[in-house]
This record gives sequence, C-alpha cells and structure tokens, in this order.
Amino acid sequence: MSGRHLTLLLFALAGHIDSVSAGTDEHALKVAYLYNFIQFTQWPAMPPDQPFQLCVLGTTPLDAALDGLEGKPVLNGLRIKVRHVGAKEVDTCHALYIDDSQRKLADEVLGRLSNAPVLTVTDSDGLADRGLMIEIRKRDLKLGFEVNLSQAKRAKLGFSSRMLKLAIYVSESR
Repeated sequence: MSGRHLTLLLFALAGHIDSVSAGTDEHALKVAYLYNFIQFTQWPAMPPDQPFQLCVLGTTPLDAALDGLEGKPVLNGLRIKVRHVGAKEVDTCHALYIDDSQRKLADEVLGRLSNAPVLTVTDSDGLADRGLMIEIRKRDLKLGFEVNLSQAKRAKLGFSSRMLKLAIYVSESR
C-alpha cells in the first residue's frame, strides 16, 4: 500500500475524510480498511512460520489494490499472502474478503466456516446481518463499516476497542 493510501486511511479513520471524492481511490480505501481490520483483530494463537492467508472469494474489482498487500507485515511479523479461493477452500484462510459479486455464495461460505477463526469482510449490503463480521458501506459518498460482534465472538476473534469506536454500527445480538 502506498504512503498516500495509508495517509488517506489514517485521515479517514480519524474522521477527516467524510466522502469518497473523485481524487480518492475507493478501491484503495477499501483495501486500506481491510488491512487495518486485520491489524485490529486478535486471533487465537497462530503458527509464526506460516504466512497470514488473506483470501478473496473469486475475483473482484479490488484485485489490483489487494495485490499491493502481498508481503505486508501483520500480527507479530507474519506476512500477508493474498489468495483467490473458491467457496470450498475458505477454511484455509485467516481472513476472507467477499465482494458483492460473490454474495450468492455467502450462505455456503458461512456454513463451511461455521465458527472457525476466520475474519470475514464484505462490501455487500446486508451480509453482516447474515453472519459476516465486517461490512464496508458507502452511503451518500461516505465510506464506513458495520461490525457483527456476536459472530466474531463465536469465532473466537477479538476486535480492538479503537476499531469498534470507529464503526458506524456494532451489533452484539445477531
């Protein structure tokens, strides 16, 4: 991720960017959010000698921006490995991004993951209500996110209170 995109994200997280304008790359901002969601999530113990598996279900408009995360450090020095997977491979992931174009597979994916410690993130409206953990939303040119905290707890994942304070909405009873 470029320094410009990281700066944009830091300003967005601090509340200084209220809208996605023509000069702001929405795809890069969504990927920056995804990277920071990973940074602000606590997983059960993970082997230190394996890469962090950031999976993408199918192909998405974010693919070029997601490739920029390859090799980035997360979680005590683990490096991100970006993988495109099908619905039958999601249980090998640490984090999974599901684009709106893949929403028809959401129920199958959730069934396969059950309560596995896999962070699930989408930009598809309504999928947090169906069991994904974080939903990036764009309303009136504003980019933000909702959190399904009860699903994260079932999967034994924790979120930083700093991240939860920035959410548009946090549900604990879905």
